[in-house]
Amino acid sequence: METTNHRPRPVTSYGVEMLGTWPTKLYGLAVEGQPDPVLLQAARMFAATTLPPESDGRAAFVIAHRARPANFILVYWWSSDVDLCLAYFRSALDRPTAITPMPAFSTGCVWELALAEHERAAWVRHLLTGTPDLAAYLNEVPPAEVS
Repeated sequence: METTNHRPRPVTSYGVEMLGTWPTKLYGLAVEGQPDPVLLQAARMFAATTLPPESDGRAAFVIAHRARPANFILVYWWSSDVDLCLAYFRSALDRPTAITPMPAFSTGCVWELALAEHERAAWVRHLLTGTPDLAAYLNEVPPAEVS
């Protein structure tokens, strides 16, 4: 088995954008620095066409990840109070807009999953305990890097 030298990766939070009816947190991950702006725009476009037509008061988050082997786009949305859906795509590093779906059952790499874990914990903290507060969830940002 080939191993990878695991190091934390920087996270860039681009804030919340409305993609259709979905308030959507947009994140960037990269081996170093930030993802290419072209990849970020592709992530917005794919999210806007992937998300269901109605948010029903829920939210989404999108990760644009420039990794070593390829670019990845992950579109997550809360389909119910407790269920999270994922659409996962990839493209070649030198062709960030030539996006194809990942194989069935793909869920993300360790850095992407660290961001998803942050979002899960924030969702539980702000929407599933006490008085639900979507604005507080949307305003919560992850740490500056994930490992």
